[in-house]
Amino acid sequence: MTRVTATRITGNTMSTVISDLPAGQPESVADNLAGMGSFFIDPGAAARRIFRKWFWVGPLIVFSIVSSVASYLMLPIIQHVMEVMPIPAGADPGQFAKGMAMSMTITRISMFITPLVAAIIFLIQTVVVYGSSSAMGIEAKFRPIFNLVAGCSLIQLLSSIAALIILKAKGDVSSMAELRPALGLDIFMPEGSNKYLTAFAGYFSVFEIWWIAMMVLIFSSAFRVSKGKAFAAIAPWVCISLAFRVGSAMLQRS
Repeated sequence: MTRVTATRITGNTMSTVISDLPAGQPESVADNLAGMGSFFIDPGAAARRIFRKWFWVGPLIVFSIVSSVASYLMLPIIQHVMEVMPIPAGADPGQFAKGMAMSMTITRISMFITPLVAAIIFLIQTVVVYGSSSAMGIEAKFRPIFNLVAGCSLIQLLSSIAALIILKAKGDVSSMAELRPALGLDIFMPEGSNKYLTAFAGYFSVFEIWWIAMMVLIFSSAFRVSKGKAFAAIAPWVCISLAFRVGSAMLQRS
């Protein structure tokens, strides 16, 4: 396939936009779907893909379908945990039962709005990375960053699949804490460790580190910046997601 490189002059600067499409050839859905695999192992090929107009559609569809199926398969496990969960001391049994029923209803509804939720998360992530890129003077447009975010989300999707496989293999899951199996550095944390420290360690799973590495490498290749500058551009989102992970530990009982 012939690679076309277009040069754009803006003010006193010159930037290069890469495309792997031959001149005049429209992008196809099949080719975009086939190109999603490059976001796992080939930063150079992925960098060329993110300049396509509709590339994000394929990753969003795949992410939504797999996430919905994984959520559906998790429903019996979640329901079992809620049924055997002891009522907290001082809580009203009736209100507790209503709360559990409401949680299950929300879980079921979430399966049907996964595409919307995923799109919103992609947009928020793109806004953060685009904003940090602009602040650093990196000439990166919104659409390519959105394509980058959508493509790399497939790596994070593997985390959900791995968690589901572990829980299915384990069989007997009886607590909310067990619904999030250790996939990161939290695997080395002894039982009874501080929940916030465990959440912090758990963020750094092989999938999250893989995602960060590919985001940096693809961003660097696509926008012709150093890897250090690329990392600085995505670092704000990494900090936000890490803070959210640690903050969510507040919802867990010690």
